[in-house]
Amino acid sequence: MSQPPCPDAQMYLAALNHLPDAVVVVDAAGALLLGNAAAEALFPGGLAGLGGSGNPSGYQLLDRYQHPLAMAELPLHRVLGGQCLQDEELLLVANTPLSTRWVAVTGRPLAGPGTAAALLTLRDISAAKQQEASLIEQAFRDPLTELPSRDLFMDRLGHALARTHDQPQVLMALLVIDLDRFQVISDSLGHQVGDQLLVEIAARLRSQLSPAATIARLGSDGFAVLLEDIATSSTAIDLAEQIQAAIAQPLLVQQQVSVEASIGIALGPAVYASAEDWLHDANAAMHQAKDSPNRAWYVFDSSLQVQQDLRLRTEIDLRQALLDNELRLHYQPIVTLNTEEICGFEALVRWQHPTRGLLMPGEFIHIAEATGLIIPLGWWVLAEACRQMQAWTLEFPAMANFTVSVNMSSKQFSQQNLVEKIQQILAETGFAANRLKIEITEGVLIDHSDSIIATLEQIKALGIKLLVDDFGTGYSSLSYLHRFPFDCLKIDRSFIENADQDFEKLEILQSVVRLAWNLGLDVVAEGVETHRHHAQLKALRCELGQGYLFSRPLAPTAIEAMMAEKIAQASSPATVTPAP
Repeated sequence: MSQPPCPDAQMYLAALNHLPDAVVVVDAAGALLLGNAAAEALFPGGLAGLGGSGNPSGYQLLDRYQHPLAMAELPLHRVLGGQCLQDEELLLVANTPLSTRWVAVTGRPLAGPGTAAALLTLRDISAAKQQEASLIEQAFRDPLTELPSRDLFMDRLGHALARTHDQPQVLMALLVIDLDRFQVISDSLGHQVGDQLLVEIAARLRSQLSPAATIARLGSDGFAVLLEDIATSSTAIDLAEQIQAAIAQPLLVQQQVSVEASIGIALGPAVYASAEDWLHDANAAMHQAKDSPNRAWYVFDSSLQVQQDLRLRTEIDLRQALLDNELRLHYQPIVTLNTEEICGFEALVRWQHPTRGLLMPGEFIHIAEATGLIIPLGWWVLAEACRQMQAWTLEFPAMANFTVSVNMSSKQFSQQNLVEKIQQILAETGFAANRLKIEITEGVLIDHSDSIIATLEQIKALGIKLLVDDFGTGYSSLSYLHRFPFDCLKIDRSFIENADQDFEKLEILQSVVRLAWNLGLDVVAEGVETHRHHAQLKALRCELGQGYLFSRPLAPTAIEAMMAEKIAQASSPATVTPAP
């Protein structure tokens, strides 16, 4: 760069040379009037890239989106045109040698007697931008799986939607993937194992996707995939099935575990106004897949929106129902099969909805499970069953030895204060622990960790009986059942139906009963609906049963009427037939 001729100018330049920022002054024709040492280092080839005159210097300025600036957008051109600039961030790219630097450009016009010029200062902010990029990377990357985060994925969805303005015919697919039973595994085996599981699942997802696909972690155990430029919906469905097969393969994290995935698919993007709407529909399809037996993926259609609205309305109403005491318990008698005498009940929850009437569990329990409401609901059921049974014991002495069975969900079972909460309920209601039976599904046991066994043993130490509910639906449990401190097996109704005509079912039923004998366990058969069922179970030496043959689930008032009638029959004098 040329040196100014006058001594004062040399003194000013010497002062400017001590500044860390580049300072340049250019006249109206674009000729350099002044440049300090920092400018010399920053622009060794001249000022053409800033918009000044001279030979191209082998560098260019890009905007913050890293797009090349047009001539009219170059800083010198704008300042010479009368504009002022304040800390505009630009990327300076030099070709020889190849380098990139972020600079903050400030500029203003200079007017003097008979002359016009432009003053620019450029501060190197590369270190700050690198730190900013690192922070952005952290904010938009999941640190565990190193996948894009939810925020970055939503930004990608927004860009996909923007493409439809120019390419309305393009077809894309959004897949939302939710891991089934992940929380149970994480709570049972520890969060470190849960983290290892998520890392492995992320790796398996990457292995199934092309580089063009975008994958992200949406939340605790949720992932999403964006497929752009697909030919038909079959492409998305095929990928969903590949993903499910990959995830279903057993994983070795301290011990072998298995998970499955529910996948929702929403095709777009032309039909959506926002990324949130698109994700909402994919989530709705995923929940439908979760709720549909033998259906692990689902493609969103308009009918699902009605179901999703009902689901949301049900969730809101259920939260209020817990506050307004709208839940009810009905009690299905459990009988001794040899005598057909009642020996206890199973407590079954109902919801007395203010506008929809009495709702069965199938209409709301899956929503309670998905939202976590199953935890307060489950504690209410346990407390109310114990309270009611104790009240009946005081009113009807004949019920003094009757037991009550209460179901406990996997989410409720995974709570750390489980045993203490049960003890508190028993103390508050006065109900005897040895008359309480807690039913646990095989899903809770499938990852039989030592912590689960320890919890079961603590519950049993209180005197409470433990039952495996729906036994037989997870047939692999036969191989490890001896590890758990159970008192009773409850055979699923699917093995009772047509057992007299289905030889395979009959063999399984016989095997389960024989297994119970060998382990010293009682057996309860569900779904006893015909006299043939009853006779067959007696022949197999099954002790207990429940089903419509004996009684449907009854409201408390019906139980009380039944007990009052039994008392009346027992106290009335027997009718004596006179001798002929």
